[in-house]
Amino acid sequence: MKKPQGVSLIVPTIPLWVCESGRRWCDAAKRFVGPFQHDPKPVSTDGTEPGERMFHVQSLDAAPIRAQLPAHRDLVILWEVVSEHTPAVALHIAQIGVTRPDVLQLAAIDDVPRARSRRLALRMMELGAAVVLHDPLDLAVYAKLVHRRFLAQLDD
Repeated sequence: MKKPQGVSLIVPTIPLWVCESGRRWCDAAKRFVGPFQHDPKPVSTDGTEPGERMFHVQSLDAAPIRAQLPAHRDLVILWEVVSEHTPAVALHIAQIGVTRPDVLQLAAIDDVPRARSRRLALRMMELGAAVVLHDPLDLAVYAKLVHRRFLAQLDD
């Protein structure tokens, strides 16, 4: 089988870092945004038919994230916001929002009482989170947003 001329099978990969205490959000990110979603489309070398970029989903500890930021131009960070770590996560989101506003940050709030959840969601968005998720299945909807954000960069 010949590959069409002008088409490269190299697909740019964007890191998606998941900072959480378990594996729930990381598994959901792999399912809806990462490598298990579908096969990558070819990327045109002349830029006329850009394909979707692939995401490399990785679970990371929150502490070293800011030190690793300069090494990545395109990046998505999914933060799990739980009651006992809310101030620390809020600080990370705010600091990255100020120093690297180009980083797409998502906040996942799922163990906070509903009455407090809405206020917390607004605060996370004020600090720099583009999207607030309340259930891992929400990633099925917001995965399109994540893909469009980086597809638009291919068009530039």
